Amino acid sequence: MKKLRIFTLIGFSILGCSTDNEKILINSNYAEYIIENAIDTEINFMPEEIYTTNETEEPVLKLKLVTSEIFPCINYGISTTEFINDNELIIRFEKIIGPELCLTAIGPATSYIELPQSTKKVTFLNGSLIDEYSIEINEQKISITLIENNFTTSLYDKTFRLPENSFAYVCGTNTNNTNIYTDFLAIIKQNLDFIEFEFDGEGRIPYPETTDGNWVNHPSKYYKYTDSDEFNNMADTMNDYSSLNIEENSGVTISIYSWNNIKFYSWIEN
Repeated sequence: MKKLRIFTLIGFSILGCSTDNEKILINSNYAEYIIENAIDTEINFMPEEIYTTNETEEPVLKLKLVTSEIFPCINYGISTTEFINDNELIIRFEKIIGPELCLTAIGPATSYIELPQSTKKVTFLNGSLIDEYSIEINEQKISITLIENNFTTSLYDKTFRLPENSFAYVCGTNTNNTNIYTDFLAIIKQNLDFIEFEFDGEGRIPYPETTDGNWVNHPSKYYKYTDSDEFNNMADTMNDYSSLNIEENSGVTISIYSWNNIKFYSWIEN
């Protein structure tokens, strides 16, 4: 029985050394990137397709970084340095950046990092802490799988991409004019170039799923089109419908959001 205890203790010792050695090996892989600077907050992150201007343009895939800590100004930033090693994106956190001019609302510090399509792994460095995730990017979806984390959290395991030549119909109404949602939806459906679709499976949808702040926030509908002229004609359709059917301050908002940053609104002349 004494021999069995001795062998058991030796076994645990070997396993403990093995785990420590693995961590040392991991650290050595990133030794050239590690610095003393670090930030004292946890980080939430998610992939997001954004636009760099207010003009018509295709979206750019970024990694959005958000601190868990809330700061006295909403425009605090995060200083990072990025490295590309084959298909691995390495992000090193260095400091929180205070704004020159404080926008007077509290909020987290944020930053956006370009996420190359070829990325297979994302590694975060914060001082000596190392977090690792595998990532798969295709035309339909971005999938993130945890390897090891200490200070970061992936907000969404799966995120849908914005389909090319697509748009979202987003409508909110008051309680006494909910028919406007179905009426304008019927106009969209009359156009044979607009084909309704759904985002299939699990994942964060990149379009708004409903309006926010209306008395009735209706579910959004998603469409694809083949003729860009047909889509652009929606501006006139929206103007005509709004002028005839939507009273000012009636609690109705209709928005059309396209994949390439074109927007039509019911409350302005498009």
